[in-house]
Amino acid sequence: MTVIARLEVTPLADDSMTAEIVQALEALDEQGLTYEMTPTGTVIEADSADEAFEAAKAAHDAIEGDRVITSVEVDDQRERSQDIGDRIAAVEDALGRPPRSS
Repeated sequence: MTVIARLEVTPLADDSMTAEIVQALEALDEQGLTYEMTPTGTVIEADSADEAFEAAKAAHDAIEGDRVITSVEVDDQRERSQDIGDRIAAVEDALGRPPRSS
């Protein structure tokens, strides 16, 4: 079983959020999970929904600030194991190219 989760941790700040995002990613590093940061969030790969939620909480708690908004979307495939790379490869194969514009 593989759980893929999309995590968005948004510190509400008046200036750049880079330092806070680094804090969240360092918390994910400590969880030992595979993840990929995107411009609008982070995709994490876990063995269970519990593990994904624990990682999301760790990233949320790592933010130092007065206000943080965290959104989590979990895809829990219970009968099949497909990691992040497998999902992207399936779309690339069907599309015949990487799934991005030129």
